[in-house]
Amino acid sequence: MNENTSRASAQRWTDTFNLSHDRISLEDTISPAFFARETEAVFRRSWLYVGRIERVAKPGAYFTKEFEPLGASILITRDREDQLRVFHNVCPHRGNKLVWNTYADRETSGRCKRFVCKFHGIAFGPSGDVELLTDQPSWLDDQGGKIHLAAVPFDVWNGFIFVNLTPGGPKETLREFIGEEYWTGFDGFDFGARSECYSFQANANANWKALVDGFTEIYHGATVHAVPFAIPSIEQRPEAVGRFVDLAIRGRHRYYLTRRHRGRDTPFNFPYEQATSAIATGPTYEFPDGLDALPKAANPVGISQWGTSSHTFWPNLFIQFYHPGWYTTYLMQPLAYNKMRFEMNIYMPKPDNFSQLLAQKSCALQFLEAALQDFGLLEAQQLGLQARAFDSYPLTDQEVCLRDFHQKIQAEVAAYPVKLHGA
Repeated sequence: MNENTSRASAQRWTDTFNLSHDRISLEDTISPAFFARETEAVFRRSWLYVGRIERVAKPGAYFTKEFEPLGASILITRDREDQLRVFHNVCPHRGNKLVWNTYADRETSGRCKRFVCKFHGIAFGPSGDVELLTDQPSWLDDQGGKIHLAAVPFDVWNGFIFVNLTPGGPKETLREFIGEEYWTGFDGFDFGARSECYSFQANANANWKALVDGFTEIYHGATVHAVPFAIPSIEQRPEAVGRFVDLAIRGRHRYYLTRRHRGRDTPFNFPYEQATSAIATGPTYEFPDGLDALPKAANPVGISQWGTSSHTFWPNLFIQFYHPGWYTTYLMQPLAYNKMRFEMNIYMPKPDNFSQLLAQKSCALQFLEAALQDFGLLEAQQLGLQARAFDSYPLTDQEVCLRDFHQKIQAEVAAYPVKLHGA
């Protein structure tokens, strides 16, 4: 069966996508040597998500993005001609980090007319051109006038900005990387209209893939998220275990779809939800452009009572939709073989009144609680894996995305031609 098709019968998902039933090694989650190779084979050679285009909506707006294992800091800005620009966040004079605030290793954002190097005061416009060259008489020949910020290859898909740090330039376009099914599959969905953003960021002593694993299956939901999602005990109701309605593996990317389990007429389970008109999976008021039908790529089988549509983009970006039309992004950023940074953004339409604003904030807080429940398991899982009590693990049919993900990561690293020191 074609890898890009979803299951059409009661056949196991694992068999639908021609995956083996073998136990799987999670050595890729606990090995420093594997992480070193993975950094080069996967992250340095993939299109990497950096942020939404709304963050640089006006000329002079900017934000920075750190890729610690790659030793890279990226500056994203908009120039005076309203063109998006992406540069290495490095001064071309002596290599000082150009844009930072108080702590050089932390990301920052803002709006300015020029970027001024804190070392010697040389200033660069948002187009990357040098605009103020200090101590001009001391510069040799015309070297000072020729310095320019180093551009980074980038492209934009549906307002999502991606960069590529492949030595010598990208080997494939962003469109080729995303794939045609996804590239056009969200046509008609107004991501930009969901401009009310609630952001969260935290670090954990765990490998980045551990959280990817948790977000690519819903088997754990009835255990981990029983309270915020009001899921009955598995012992009382075995059917409470989450099940996919549809699932697909789209090249290196993956997707799954689930139904809504509670009617919108009686959504409340707790007094706080009743008071704020919101549950953990969303505000209960109708959105102005509420989604009765998701874009084709998000609901290819046309399920009417959809609840969640989750999409994992290689290697570490999630875009997840929730009824009635809000969405989240998750980014699992590697820091070391046993350290990661989790970045979550919740995007909703601008509220029309205070009640809607309160409902959005209530949903965001409850949803964050659920995300932290996933996040809270990471360090315990990392410690358990590092104990190496077992050299492989069985995966259920509901963990098929996890199986595919690790197989592809391991294959990508195995195919990487350069053996790194210590690998």
